Formats: sequence, structure tokens, C-alpha cells
Amino acid sequence: MAFILVDDAKQDQGVSEPGKRYSDRTWKVPRQQISRLAFLLAGLLIAVTAASLIFVGLVASHASNRQAIANEQQLFDGALAYQMRTIVREQISVASSDEAVARLVNALDPVHVQLSFDTLWTDYRHNKVVLISGGGEVLAESFDDYIHIIRRPVAETPELQTVHEKLKLIYQRNRVRVPGGFGHRSLQGVDPSEYALMGFTRIDGKPAIFGAMPIVPDRHAQTLPDGPPTILFSARYLDSLLLKQLNAQLRFDAFSFIEGSGPGAREPFHLVSDPNGEPVGTFNWASKTEGTSIWPTVIPVIAVLSVALAALAFGIAWRIGQLTSSLQASEQQNRYLALHDTLTGLGNRLQFNRSLEASVEALPDQPFAVVHCDLDKFKAVNDTFGHAAGDKVIRTIAERLQDIIAERGLACRIGGDEFMLLYKGTPTRAELTRCAKAMIRAGNEPISLDATTSAQIGMSVGIAIAPDDGATFEQLVARSDAALYHSKKLGRGRYSFFEETFFQEEETSQATGQEHARRPVRKSGTGPAA
Repeated sequence: MAFILVDDAKQDQGVSEPGKRYSDRTWKVPRQQISRLAFLLAGLLIAVTAASLIFVGLVASHASNRQAIANEQQLFDGALAYQMRTIVREQISVASSDEAVARLVNALDPVHVQLSFDTLWTDYRHNKVVLISGGGEVLAESFDDYIHIIRRPVAETPELQTVHEKLKLIYQRNRVRVPGGFGHRSLQGVDPSEYALMGFTRIDGKPAIFGAMPIVPDRHAQTLPDGPPTILFSARYLDSLLLKQLNAQLRFDAFSFIEGSGPGAREPFHLVSDPNGEPVGTFNWASKTEGTSIWPTVIPVIAVLSVALAALAFGIAWRIGQLTSSLQASEQQNRYLALHDTLTGLGNRLQFNRSLEASVEALPDQPFAVVHCDLDKFKAVNDTFGHAAGDKVIRTIAERLQDIIAERGLACRIGGDEFMLLYKGTPTRAELTRCAKAMIRAGNEPISLDATTSAQIGMSVGIAIAPDDGATFEQLVARSDAALYHSKKLGRGRYSFFEETFFQEEETSQATGQEHARRPVRKSGTGPAA
């Protein structure tokens, strides 16, 4: 504060007024500057706050979108890998057997070629099947529903030649020497990528997903010749049917495949290439994050800071929670499909293998039994009434088996009309006999197909008890299978417990020239076991 002393004698209007005006200036000018500065700081603070919120919102939005797209990419990679492995597992049904080695490698049997190709075409919807010799010749190939037996150099089809060369290297790592020739290490529990080649290619001018594996014995009753392997190649075109099946696991919006080497029309996309590294095309889909915006939330924040911050936090948390829930649901469904048969809802071969391996590790403290069963006269149902009727028979038998084993174990469909049970109750012969008889009765009971038609089939059962009959995965599977084969040899509709003499009988039969393949390849209307 400024004080101005004025002499009384000089105190007049002229002298006092300048002092007053000076006093006014010393008070009023700083007050206006502070006011303007306060408004400026307030405005600057609001602007900085708004800019910060916009920046944070923008960064958070982009980060959320990137993470969601990354999660979708990861989910897609898993679904694609599962689809490729499924093709190879379906090939095993015709490529991994002693009969296949005898009729496709050591000698070319056109009838067996027809049956094998027809199985992949009819049961599993493989669009293209090719058989390639170890010497690099195409022995047979399919064109739509026609099979051509021919000998031509595989070099005429460069995409097949590349597959042939790469698979020879894989085969060399898995080949084993056995008496009389060569064999192949067991495929049980082995990831398909260790013995097969999978990927994408263009075949007959169409983009396709393929699998290729060598023809190998399963019990080494037949041996492989020295040299490169005979290869079974099969593919499914990337058409609307395959895309629909693939998207059944993903549930992506606007899911499509675009041929060519360029990037997709939009993000996210997934580029796939053939074994030579040449682009085949891109998978595209609309990310679930597209079109979302937090700007309607950010704008009110600028006016009402506290409310807007709460709204922003709630919006981000809700959105992330929604995306997480959606991804968890998709992942859970994917896990379910990977371990269950899609036709019956029972466990599939993968689930059975895992459960059996876990049970073997618990031996000898927790004994159990492997029950192997196969339907009798099922092919006649398919041939007479059609594949839809065959599907109903499979579902009905699956329900009956599940009711029989209940909480005492695990029932699985491992392929076609073949089931395996892991019995964890009291694995005594008396208890297993009661169970087997109940299974046979269930198989003999008529199955209604419609109001006027029913099917009468049957069931054969083979049983191996652990650890008495074996303490390893391979032993128990082989011995339950041997018991099943013995039941069928006795006339079907029977059950058998494994005996060591079963193997001796088989060796005797082989020595007399009788052919005992595990089971002939047959067509069914049930489709692939998932």
C-alpha cells in the first residue's frame, strides 16, 4: 500500500487528485491482471485436462484395439492349427496300418486305393487326394468323385514335388530299422507336426489347406522298403464350407478368404503361404473393436470433469470386460471342441489318450481297465438307410454306453463306429463281465430310425486290465484291441478278456499266410470324430 503525505497548505484539488488517481492505479491494475491470469490458468488447466483426457482416451482406445486384435490373431492361429492337425489325424485312418503298407507301398492294389480315397472323400470331405511313390511318381489322384490310377512324374506338379521333398526329410527322422526292413516310430501321442507336413498350397488352381504323411505300418507285420516313403497327400479347398466350419470356432464377423499376395482389404488379416514361401491368400475378418468410440464419453468430461472421469473409467472397464468375456467364451468352446466328438458329445481320441496316459502314471496304486468296443453290422445300416440313420445309431449307442459306465469311468468315440472306455471302478473280472454284458445288450437292443423303421446291430467287446495285462499306453491299447479282434473272430456279439495266446494265434495265422489286418477301411455317415 502506498501513502502520499500532503501538506495542509498545499492540500487542494490539484494536488490531492493526482495522489488519488495513483492510488487507484496501484490497486486496480494488479487485480485485473490476476483475474485475467486466473481465467487464463483456468482455461489452460481445462485445455490441458481436456487434451490429456483426449490423449489418454486415444492411447487407451488404440491399445485396447491392438490387444483385442492380437487376441483374435492368437485365437485364429489356434483354430487354424487345429484344422490342419485334424486333416492329418483323418489321414491316419487309411495311411497307418499294415494293410496300407501291403496294398499301397509293397504292391499297388487299385481296389484298396479306391477304398482309401473314398474314405477320405466321403467320411471327411477331402476334396483332393494323391498317392505319391517313394521314387517320385504320382500313382493315383482324385478329380472330384473320380479316381485316376496313373504313373507320372511328381515334378509335373511343382507344389506336390515340394511337399514330397520336405516330407522325405521328416520321414528320415522317424524311420526305424526292424527285422526284414524298416518301420516307423509309433504315432500314438505324437504331435502330427513331428511326422507329417501341413500347410497351404494351390492345387488344381484352387487355394487349399493340406496334410501329407508317409504310409506306415501300425504293428510292423509289414515292413517298409529302404528309400524315400510312399506319401498320402490330401487337401480341402478353402471354400465356403471350410470357412464356415473354421468360423464355427472363431465366431468372427465378415470372415472371408481372399486369394492373392496383397494384404487384406482391411485389418485384421492373416497371410498364408505355400511350402515354397509363395503367398496363397489372406484370411480377413471384422474385428469386434471396429466402430467403437469413447469420444461421446470424453466430451462430457471436459465440462464435468469428475463425472466424465468416472464415465471414462466405467466405459473402458466395461469394454475390456466385454472383450475378455467374449474371448474366454471362444477359447472355452475351442477347448471343448478339441476334446469332444461333435456328433455324440463323448470324449474324442485326444481326450481318451490324455486320460489313459494319466491313468498309466497312477499305476499300480489305481488299477483300471481299457474296454474296446466296435459295432457289428454298422456298415449295413449306412448302406441301407443312409448316413443320417448311421449318425442316429452312433448317437444312440453313445448315450447307452454313457449310461452304462456313468461315473465309473470315461466313454470316448475314437472314430467311425469304434468306442473305447476307461473303466476306473472296481476292475475285477466279475464287475467287468457285468459291464461287458450290459454293453452287448445295449448294442443288441433295436434302434428306432423313424416311426416305421428300426435298426438291429450288435457290439463286440475287448477288455485289457491294468496293470495285469500291461502297464504302458501302447500295451493296453494293443491288448484291448487284440481282445476285441478275438471277440469278432469268435462270431461277434461277444466279449473277451485279453490273453497272451491272442498274440500267439495272430502270429500263427500270419505264418500260414492268412491276412489279419486290424480292421478294413469302411465308409460311414458319421463324419470325422473331432
